[in-house]
Amino acid sequence: MTLPTANPLVTALATGQPESYGALYDRLARSLLRVARVMLRDSSEAEDAVQDVFVELVRYRDRLTHVQDLDAYVFTILRYGVLRRLRRQQKERRRLRELTRIETHKQEFCSADELDRALKSLPPQQREVIALKIDGGLTFAQIAEVLDVNANTAASRYRYALKKLRQLLE
Repeated sequence: MTLPTANPLVTALATGQPESYGALYDRLARSLLRVARVMLRDSSEAEDAVQDVFVELVRYRDRLTHVQDLDAYVFTILRYGVLRRLRRQQKERRRLRELTRIETHKQEFCSADELDRALKSLPPQQREVIALKIDGGLTFAQIAEVLDVNANTAASRYRYALKKLRQLLE
């Protein structure tokens, strides 16, 4: 028994033909971006989410051999990526609220010098992420670009820095 003939675009994507990714991008990018913007309510985050879709398609192209409906598959990747971003944003907002609470607590119980010493005691990479995030107001994607690391690394450095600051200031 033979399998049904696969979509030629799916076959080209699965074999890593660069022009096939361009063709898919040309066909779906606008729709993907519109959906991501609605879900994320942020154009920059939406653009990053769409870019992540294509990175994932390239990275896991061997999975494409089983895809029946390419459009549905691509939008599924987008949806899961958006949900991951939304969860990260929620965690980030909680951390920022916690940091604000710590800062309020510090204002009551520690001096600016103590805060300055605590920040200086952080490793340079963590201090840099804290400055870019809090003082610069950048997203983790933007911080990742500035530091030439991936967004997960930037987020981890931020999380570790907050944990260490909490420990130092308590």
